[in-house]
This record gives sequence, C-alpha cells and structure tokens, in this order.
Amino acid sequence: MSVSFVPLGLLAVGAWLIWWGLRRRGAVSHLPQDWRRVPGTVLDLGDGVSRPPRIEYGAPDGRRLRVPGPMSLPYGVGDEIAVLIDPADPTRARLDLTEREAGQVVKLLLGTGAVLVVVGAIVALVLL
Repeated sequence: MSVSFVPLGLLAVGAWLIWWGLRRRGAVSHLPQDWRRVPGTVLDLGDGVSRPPRIEYGAPDGRRLRVPGPMSLPYGVGDEIAVLIDPADPTRARLDLTEREAGQVVKLLLGTGAVLVVVGAIVALVLL
C-alpha cells in the first residue's frame, strides 16, 4: 500500500464516521420532549445473551408495565432506574440510560470523524 493512500483513507473513514454520526443524531433526537421520566425497578438481569433485563415501571393510570433493558445493565435486581414514557401511550417507553448513552456514542462518532478528517487533510498537505 502506498503512503499516498493513507490520507485518502483517513479522510474517507473520517467522513464516513461524521455521516454516520449525523444520521444517528437524527435518530436519537426523535424522542419527543413531552415524554415523562418515571421511576422503574430492575426485575431481573436477563442472561446477557438472548434474554434482556426486565424493568418494571408504573403508568399514570396505575398499571405496572415492563420495558426490556440493554443486554448489559450496570444495575442490580431491585435497583431503581429512570424510564421515559410517552404520556399519550404509556406502553411506549425507553430507558433514560439508553438515551443518554446513545447521545454519547453520537458525540464520539462525530468527534472521531472530525479528528480523522483533520489528520487526513494535514497528512495530505505534508505529502504533497
């Protein structure tokens, strides 16, 4: 592989990460602002492979509903965890933790992509 392909590779990978991060940012921001945060309780941790953890939360009408968690959950059985629910349909719920982590991943994608684009541009200028 020629050294001249290195800046092109950095630029391409950086641009792809930025594109992917911008697409994910759009998906993450689709959570409506009127969703409410309610307390939930970790019922079980799943098996970490095929069965996700289960979290139970209370709907405004008093029903006890459940939402699956991510395969890796940094909580124990019985711990309280914040759940975001749609006030119009309390069966639609997401974990607040998952939404925050998704936002952090998007920032990481955008930051890494920007660094790679800048480094690729500098290396291209040095080699030319």
